[in-house]
Amino acid sequence: MTAWDDVRELIDKCDADGVAALVVTLDDAARRQVAGELPGHLKEVRLYLDSWRGAGEHAEALRAAGAGTIATATSVASWLTRRGLVGSGETVDDTRRLLGLVGTRPRAWQAELATRLAGRLRGGDPSYGLTAALIRRTGVEPPTDDGFVVGWVSAVLGGWRVSDTLTADPLADALLPRIFHAQGVGEVLQWEGDPTDGRTWLGGLRALAATGRVDRAMLLEGCVGRFLRGGTALQLRFFVRLHQALDPTPAEVAPRVRDYLRLLPSAPGPVAELALGHLRALPTVPPGDFAEAVDALMYRPEKKLVRACLSWLDRSVRLGPEYAGAATAALAAAFGHDSSDVQERAVRLAARHAAHLDAAPLREAATALPADLRALLGVSRTPARDERTAGEETPIPLIAPALPPVEFPSPITTTAELAAEFTRLANDPFSELGWLDTERLMAALVELTHRDPAAVRAALASVPESELDREVRESEDTRAALALMAIHQPWGWSVGEKPLAWLWTAMRAVVSPQAPPAPRFPDQLSAPNLLILRRMAELVAAARAGDLPPVLLATPTSVSGHVDPAELLARLERLEAAGLEPSDADLQQALLRIPRRVDAGVAARAALLTGSAGRLAARWMAGDGPADPVVTVRYRYTDGGSHRWFDEGRPPDYHRDPCASSFVAASPAGLDLIDLLCRDPDAYFHHRGGYMSWWAGVMPSRREVVAAHLLPFFDWEWRERGPDLSILHDLARADGPLGPAFAAALIFHLNDEDPAGRTAALDVLLALAAAGDLPDSDVGDQLGHLVGNGMVTLSRVTPSLAEAERAGAGAQVWRIVAAALPRVLPAPGERPPSGLADLIALGVRTAPPGGTTHVPGLAGIAARGGSSRMVREAARLVRLLPP
Repeated sequence: MTAWDDVRELIDKCDADGVAALVVTLDDAARRQVAGELPGHLKEVRLYLDSWRGAGEHAEALRAAGAGTIATATSVASWLTRRGLVGSGETVDDTRRLLGLVGTRPRAWQAELATRLAGRLRGGDPSYGLTAALIRRTGVEPPTDDGFVVGWVSAVLGGWRVSDTLTADPLADALLPRIFHAQGVGEVLQWEGDPTDGRTWLGGLRALAATGRVDRAMLLEGCVGRFLRGGTALQLRFFVRLHQALDPTPAEVAPRVRDYLRLLPSAPGPVAELALGHLRALPTVPPGDFAEAVDALMYRPEKKLVRACLSWLDRSVRLGPEYAGAATAALAAAFGHDSSDVQERAVRLAARHAAHLDAAPLREAATALPADLRALLGVSRTPARDERTAGEETPIPLIAPALPPVEFPSPITTTAELAAEFTRLANDPFSELGWLDTERLMAALVELTHRDPAAVRAALASVPESELDREVRESEDTRAALALMAIHQPWGWSVGEKPLAWLWTAMRAVVSPQAPPAPRFPDQLSAPNLLILRRMAELVAAARAGDLPPVLLATPTSVSGHVDPAELLARLERLEAAGLEPSDADLQQALLRIPRRVDAGVAARAALLTGSAGRLAARWMAGDGPADPVVTVRYRYTDGGSHRWFDEGRPPDYHRDPCASSFVAASPAGLDLIDLLCRDPDAYFHHRGGYMSWWAGVMPSRREVVAAHLLPFFDWEWRERGPDLSILHDLARADGPLGPAFAAALIFHLNDEDPAGRTAALDVLLALAAAGDLPDSDVGDQLGHLVGNGMVTLSRVTPSLAEAERAGAGAQVWRIVAAALPRVLPAPGERPPSGLADLIALGVRTAPPGGTTHVPGLAGIAARGGSSRMVREAARLVRLLPP
């Protein structure tokens, strides 16, 4: 056996101490052999463990082998910080072992290793202990690399008392100033909160600053400098608390006034609040600095900061004309603030200090205020701007935002193009194939094969063998099938449930009817997917029989999924001329894709068709198809092992799995697939719902039914899955009335934790509002249900509605608010949902003058009295509505 065989055996046993004892006995040649084998063995270990996390329990043995055999300090540092040997989730504590292995090397080599390691460390790296020990042993100048500083901060935190540890640590003087610069320190210390606890960095630094061991001015300068370099609230939390613990005096703040001013416009809220507090504590602030501060604060989104600014303004406005001028500008800006609470406070300040303020800019800005606040200032209505002047209003134009564009693919017209597309799929079987591209391939395969079957067979015979062929042949539980399914459908579809598998089988059947086996048709499917796959199965059956029709009826002619009625008529005429009837699923899909408005001339021509399919299509074109289904929505939860409905009683405090159920009531069409689509989707909630991005194209004229099928798949509890927002874009491009199911889906995305997701959902809302298609009352009603059920955060949705109002959708927003309020207003003794006052205030801004809408329960809230903002806003809205 070679030296490597012995070392490898110990590594595989996870015997790090045995590896360390062995490698120190090896000669130079044996060490070179072991060092050369280590990288490959690390790959084998990770492959064996089948884990992205690293080498697991083998890590310490592998680290010991590298430290004892690799020749250069640079290479040892690279090995010890290698991905897979650090951050694996296992506890790695091998400092003593590694220190013994590298301790036999020359002192200069050890110093170089310390320097190299310090430059490569990352947060949580187990090599920090070795690095620090080598630095102390060799006396090398302490490195200031971010990773080493973060490791040092974590190590000090692990001691008993931070102040004692820092006092005794020779690295402290060099590294302490670096904690304000190194990325990652704030994250390590973000949870510290007690400045009196000597075991914390906050307590330790506060104590050392009090004794003079640490320079207090350096700490304050470091905190302010860290604020100016920016970061998130969590990254800066420790430094905010340190600054608060040091509690600088006005004399310490005064030299840094300009720095504190620079923090007000855009620093995270806690930092800006800290800066404002210290500026307000100064005896005086120069008028120019005061003007800069209040101007920046008036445009902050945090109402707390704006209110604090108004209080400062209230105290300063009488200090002189320059202060009064700054106050005038700030109050004028506050009149346009999103918060009606801020508006009201600004109005009352303007009235209180009217003698010191410039009336002209305030009167002009006041025209944007609601009528009750304008009255406090004695400002008359201005027809051009006053939303309360009936018949004289100049409304904000509502311009629909552009939804993400979808390109309609050009048809395939030659056999060479068809073969090239299938060859591309063969070479890249994991590529995404959308529903429009699938329809394009199906149409070309049918039409070109019918026109010249020999040419198509010759062209498609060149398509290479692919993973798709193996997937169709092999059983559903093979590794190859699972790999493909994981990419095409995260919920693990079987082969027979995937449209691409059926399309690929049809293509191979055109070349050789007996060559491919047909995929097994799945037992359970959602209704939209059943229609999709029935069409695919018909295509495979026709290809295997060598009997493909001249044309498919249902191939769409627009990105919405509709088929142009004139084109559908031409296809039906072509089939009748050939003495053919369309296949069943293709006909039903074509009927569902007929637009809601058909030219009378086309409908009249369709009435001349004589085949059974033609007569049926003619009735649908003439408007004699089934009426629109009626969709309703209910919400349920799990209590123990039972499903219960929210609307049947207050749920217990501890319930789980809230979900939405949709119900569809429709008159039978006498067509099995269409009737299945128009039944309650909840009946097959447990069935797989993949390929949901195809569904809007299945029923482009009945989009509320599509929304009903989507609704059971939203994850309202954890938001880890659900139909993508792009599906709402597809429904916005489609046609037909929208109702509660779509409204609930829209609210799901307006409740997105990601602001970008909420903005994209707002674009859908505005696009529908501009088109006159927004089901605003349903949106409000479902919002009320979802907030009342605890499934949606009102304070996350209301800002998007306020944005819609500013974009010109005020009328629609009012109807949403009016429908939502009765369901979210608290009963006596109940806690109101967070953000309710903002929703009522939005109603104040959007309620039309002389309107007739009555909001049940609102007067009761207004009559409660007290100073809460909810009650004040309710009273304002009550005054605007009919008794």
